[in-house]
Amino acid sequence: MRKLAVALVAAGIVALLGIAVPAIAPTPGITQTELSEHLPKGFEADSERGRVLYHLAGCGNCHSNAAESGLIDNSPIGGPPLLSFAGNFHPPNITPDTETGIGGWSDVAFVNAMKFGIGPQGKRYYPAFPYTSFAKATVADLLDLKAHLDTLEPETSEIQEHSLSFPFNIRSAMFYWNLLFHDPTEFTPDNSRSIEWNRGAYLVNSLGHCGVCHSPRNMFWAERVEQAFEGGAPLKEGERAAPKLAGRDSVKILNGLDEWSGSIDENSSMYLITRNYSEHATIEDLDAIALYLSSLSPGG
Repeated sequence: MRKLAVALVAAGIVALLGIAVPAIAPTPGITQTELSEHLPKGFEADSERGRVLYHLAGCGNCHSNAAESGLIDNSPIGGPPLLSFAGNFHPPNITPDTETGIGGWSDVAFVNAMKFGIGPQGKRYYPAFPYTSFAKATVADLLDLKAHLDTLEPETSEIQEHSLSFPFNIRSAMFYWNLLFHDPTEFTPDNSRSIEWNRGAYLVNSLGHCGVCHSPRNMFWAERVEQAFEGGAPLKEGERAAPKLAGRDSVKILNGLDEWSGSIDENSSMYLITRNYSEHATIEDLDAIALYLSSLSPGG
């Protein structure tokens, strides 16, 4: 999270130079008609499938007190602050509460938040929320995820705004960051690869958002595509750096996703992810993830 400060410094410089987001700039996103075009014929959202995706995406890790309690099924009424040099980012309530959660969100609003980092009222999100990865997910998967969230008990919680210092609190500058670094294009399978490899690539690069932690970032806090999965900075003080995954032995990758292997420190940021995958991912999906990551060439 500390490197997010660098990105926001750059955004602040843009604002300080007096370059405002053009009033005529179109707000990115898709319409209801376009949403339907992205769905298979006869699609009906599957909340049970969405429950599994919820855990594979690690939603509860940030949006609940899972990190403090160790319980991955706690209600996602908002999590502890994500600390950074720029200030604190507060993960919000994502239960279907209409006042403090996302209960009033339409399918279109949800998809646009997940793919474009744009809230229902046009508010731009910071990339502390990994919409840059979620953008790669299919619309069907996102609506399955929303269907699961809609089944949760609505709970009211205190709305906590991010406490960022100036100039980091200038949201409008994220227009330029997205313009430079965000590609909302859905994942495209590589037809030269197997179905299993593509499944692993999809999970890792979309809902799994593995690169958010395991890839280095540039001075603007954007992931270095040419060094994908080459390892990232520690997530919290006193923790070791996120390890390199590209070209890693598939058995070691599987052990890293196995709660019972003993390879992941229970006090590390990775442990909750390990629990999510141990308890909710299928063996086929775990094997696909290991196949994909182990096939990557270290150093690009």
